[in-house]
Amino acid sequence: MHNSSPWQGRYVTLDGMRGIAALAVALFHYNISQAPHGYLAVDFFFALSGFVLCRTYLPRWKAGLSTWAFMKQRMIRLYPLFLVGLVVTTLSAISNRYTGKGDIFEFGIIFGSLPFNLLMLPSPITMTMFPMNVPAWSLFFELVANFLLVLVLFRLPKLGLLVLCLAAGWWYGAAVLDNDGGNLGAVWDQFGISAVRTTFAFTAGVLIARLPQSRTRPRGWTGLACLAAIAAMLLLDLRSVPAGKYDLVCSMVIAPALVWVGARCEPPRLVAPAAWFLGEVSYALYAVHWALMEPLRYFKDDLGFDQVLMAFVYLGSCLALAWLCVRWIDVPTRAWLSGAMCGGSRPHSVMALMSRGEVNPAAVAKEVAGG
Repeated sequence: MHNSSPWQGRYVTLDGMRGIAALAVALFHYNISQAPHGYLAVDFFFALSGFVLCRTYLPRWKAGLSTWAFMKQRMIRLYPLFLVGLVVTTLSAISNRYTGKGDIFEFGIIFGSLPFNLLMLPSPITMTMFPMNVPAWSLFFELVANFLLVLVLFRLPKLGLLVLCLAAGWWYGAAVLDNDGGNLGAVWDQFGISAVRTTFAFTAGVLIARLPQSRTRPRGWTGLACLAAIAAMLLLDLRSVPAGKYDLVCSMVIAPALVWVGARCEPPRLVAPAAWFLGEVSYALYAVHWALMEPLRYFKDDLGFDQVLMAFVYLGSCLALAWLCVRWIDVPTRAWLSGAMCGGSRPHSVMALMSRGEVNPAAVAKEVAGG
C-alpha cells in the first residue's frame, strides 16, 4: 500500500497558491465585483509554470531530452483537460441558444471555430481566440512558451534571460498603463500584448528557477502568508490606486516575488492537505469553470439568490467538477497517452495500480511524468 502523504516532496505552498489563483480567476468571471483583479492569476500562472518546468526539465534537457520528446510530454499534460474544457463549454454555449442565457453564438461560429480550437489554435473567424472557452487563450500561449523554453530559454545564460524579461516587461508595462489595466490577452487585437505578457512572466519564472535554491523549505507561517498574499492580490479592490498601476505592480513584482518566496517555504502541516488538493485540481478548474458560469448566474441574477452564497456554490461546483475530471479523465488519459506516445511500460503498471486503488492520483501523475 502507498502510505506516504501525496504532497510529500511537493512545493506545497506553490500548489496552494496555484489553487487559490484558479479559484480567483473563476470567481472573477462569475462575479467581477467579488474578485476584481482575478485576471492577474494568469501572470502568476505563467511565472509559476516557467519556474516549475525549468526546475523539472532543465536537468533532463541537459541529459539529452529532445524538443520533440519534451513537447509530447507537455501535450500529454495539457491536452486532455483542455479538450474536456472545450467540450463542456461548447455544450454550454449550444444550450445558451435555447435558454437565452449568456452569449448567443451562431452555429456557424461554434462549429467554424471548433476545428482550430480542437488543435489548441486560436479561431481565425472570431475576434475572441477561443470563443467557447475564453480563458483557453492562456493555454495556447502556455504551449508556445513551452516550445520556446527548450528552443531558446534553456540555451540562454541568466543575463540573457534578464534582458529578455526586462524587454518584454517594458512593452507589457506600457500596454497595461495605456489600457488602464492588465486584463489583456483573449482577443486577436491583443495578440502582441498576450505574447509579451507571457514572455515576461514565463521568463521571470525561468530566471527564478536558475537562481540558487534553498536545500530545505521550512514549514511555518511564511508559507501561510504566501497563500494569504495571493488571495489578497487577486481579491482586493483598492479604489484609491489606479487599476493600471496596481496591475503593473502585481503582475511584474508581486507575482514573481510570490513564486520566489513560495518555493522556499511550506505552509503549516494542518494547511498542507488543503493546499495540495487545491493545487491538484487547479488546472482542471481553470479549464472547465467557464461552462458552469452561466447556469449558476441564473440563480444569482434572475432568481435573486444571495451573491455570497452563490459564489460559494459556484466555486464548490467548480471544485467538484474539476476533481472528477482529474480523477476519472485526466490521470487515466495521461497514463494511456504516455504508454501510446512514449512507448513506456510504466504507465500501464500505474493504471493497474490505480484500478486496484493502491495509488492516489497525485502519485500516478508524478509517475507518469517520470518522477
